[in-house]
Amino acid sequence: MDRILAFYDEVDAEQVILNRRMEDAFDEALRSRQFEVWYQPKYSVDGFSLVGAEALIRWRTPEGYLSPGKFIPLFEKNGMISKLDEYVFAEVCRQQKQWEAEGRKLVPVSVNISRASLYYENIVEKYQNILKEYQLNPEYIQLEITESATIDNSNISHLSSDFHDAGFWLLLDDFGNGYSSLAALNVMHFDTLKLDKSLIDYIGDKNGETLLYHVTKLAQNLGLLVTAEGVETKEQVTFLQEVECNDIQGYYFSKPLPLRDYEKLLSA
Repeated sequence: MDRILAFYDEVDAEQVILNRRMEDAFDEALRSRQFEVWYQPKYSVDGFSLVGAEALIRWRTPEGYLSPGKFIPLFEKNGMISKLDEYVFAEVCRQQKQWEAEGRKLVPVSVNISRASLYYENIVEKYQNILKEYQLNPEYIQLEITESATIDNSNISHLSSDFHDAGFWLLLDDFGNGYSSLAALNVMHFDTLKLDKSLIDYIGDKNGETLLYHVTKLAQNLGLLVTAEGVETKEQVTFLQEVECNDIQGYYFSKPLPLRDYEKLLSA
């Protein structure tokens, strides 16, 4: 009788157990609002005024906060991410409507849509219906789609057109993180190009700065606004001012903020 050898990997086994626990806890976490929306502000290059924010998700468990890096890849793989994407979108709509009713200053908040969610049927209609439910002007909520999703999904041009027709402002996220197609900017209905941190980190290198300058000017000549992500230093801010990038997001100005801290920023 042949022997079968099995190798036990303790790390893999622990990850399997953690994944199963997160999957089992997912529905209840949604119901009990354990998933919290945090906000990372965006500032104008000219005058450093608050012009918007990106909604980011945090999972508050009894043991503490779980890093998105632990649960987002899992939920993208098992399909749960579409429910989480819709939850975040609805939460941002609800919060923006509440702030509007309180007479607070409103700035656009962008919400990420994962590449997996883009394959679901009637996704544009779903998001449009959520927006109508809260009777929120679409100018106050924007949608971010990663550049990699535009490469993988052959239907993205049609989808971006449908989102645009429904009144949504679209942001092309993570541009420059991996393969980038400049020509695609001319055939997809995006309004803002978000430069990935990997490009911003080129600032200080002559060739990298030349690349950033021409990408920024090309995007703007195509009618897009340009947001720089992952900005962390004064040197980077100064260069982005010189190339007339539109706005900045990153730790130089602010880390992602929990709701109450972001509210204080809106009231400042």
